[in-house]
Amino acid sequence: MSGKKSIFNEKTFIVWLFIVASSMLFIAFSSAYWVHMSDGIRNNAWLQFDLPVQFWISALIVLVSSLFMQLAYRAAKNDDVYKVPSLLTITFILGLAFSVSQVFAFFALMDMGLFLSNKEAGEISASFVYVLSGTHLLHIAGGLILLIVGIVKASRLEIHKKNLVFINICKTYWHFLGIVWIFLILFLYFAK
Repeated sequence: MSGKKSIFNEKTFIVWLFIVASSMLFIAFSSAYWVHMSDGIRNNAWLQFDLPVQFWISALIVLVSSLFMQLAYRAAKNDDVYKVPSLLTITFILGLAFSVSQVFAFFALMDMGLFLSNKEAGEISASFVYVLSGTHLLHIAGGLILLIVGIVKASRLEIHKKNLVFINICKTYWHFLGIVWIFLILFLYFAK
């Protein structure tokens, strides 16, 4: 066995397993949405509505947060260790902004008379929006916890060019969350 350190270790493998499982969950929810939508439209029992603007704002926030995550990773890789904590903190703050935007989107849905549990059968379309975005928001909460740990590690100078495993995990998971949100918002927009 060579003395080279592998970038792919057991922690990274676990994160990738989680990403695959989460992807399957979001694909299953999206498939269920598609099937129910087809049946609902055929039976005149599917409510069409525009997504709240806050969901689109969230898409912009998640893209910007991915940029800062990438900058944090690059700083660590270049051994610019004093930039890493602040870049991860900016990513964290943007993650919080994403979460707040999602909550405002839920309030906007409620203002439209659309709730998780609905009185009319056709309003199940809104329930799917809550489930898809709410599940993603739970995943964001996990990402925020990872970022807090990353900020602490980076502040202790434990993240640097010779120790990239944790920030690589954070980067991979955070980019995954961004990709999932962009997929979900585009899916919900074009599926209607």
